Amino acid sequence: MQMLDASRFQDADKYEAYLKTPSGRLRSELAWENLCRFLPRNPSKRRVLDVGGGTGFASVQLARMGYQVVLLDSSEEMLRIAREKAGAGSVAARISFCHGDAGRLSELFDAESFDIVVCHNLLEYGENPSTIVRDIANVLRKGAVLSVLVRNRAGEVLKDAIKSRDWKLAVANLTAETAVDSLYDEPIRVFTLTQVRDLLTRAKLETVAEHGVRVFSDYVDLENQTDAAYSQLFELESALGVRSEFAAIARYIQVISRRSDASSSEVTGP
Repeated sequence: MQMLDASRFQDADKYEAYLKTPSGRLRSELAWENLCRFLPRNPSKRRVLDVGGGTGFASVQLARMGYQVVLLDSSEEMLRIAREKAGAGSVAARISFCHGDAGRLSELFDAESFDIVVCHNLLEYGENPSTIVRDIANVLRKGAVLSVLVRNRAGEVLKDAIKSRDWKLAVANLTAETAVDSLYDEPIRVFTLTQVRDLLTRAKLETVAEHGVRVFSDYVDLENQTDAAYSQLFELESALGVRSEFAAIARYIQVISRRSDASSSEVTGP
């Protein structure tokens, strides 16, 4: 497999600009809507870890709801933008900004110290996804919620077949471990739903919901969308994403899981 260089994220302004596009908004907002259904009550008493939280979309949303959030990211530039957004949203007091690598979770945080962990678009870049998921499981309290969002291999195949019309590449991507990230033109790891399920099962986490994120919107013109058109697009994407036959070809896989009754010491290693 090609090396996955996370240094691309030092160009945080480029990433933040993408998140403001219709495609970027859909990815963030659909994943957020899916997660919201499983958030625990009494937010002021709950602690959240946003692993690889980047420029802070999920962290700011959670802080607005009253949760105490730790945003962990390896890019100082991402954290700079996240701090600015938190300040603008008057929620900086509820967010702790931690500069560090997801591979050091066991060093940075105590076992069973979080009620929610958000892990969106991080495992694509981690050196060992199974170790990251195992370490996340160890910091989850009993009954805590984990949301994982990753790039879907099937979605990459369909995108190349439809958009680039590179059918040889589409065939190759059926079994490829990585695809090319169009934003940075760098390799990115891709997953199947079976692989994500296996990562969570080995970490003694119980899957409670599965979603596809961005089923069809990558194949239509999203420029100059009115607010009403975006709302309709969002509504249809949301409806399709919960149906397995459509979720299977979405650009992203989102799985919501909970920590089982097994203790963190029983979590399976990589």
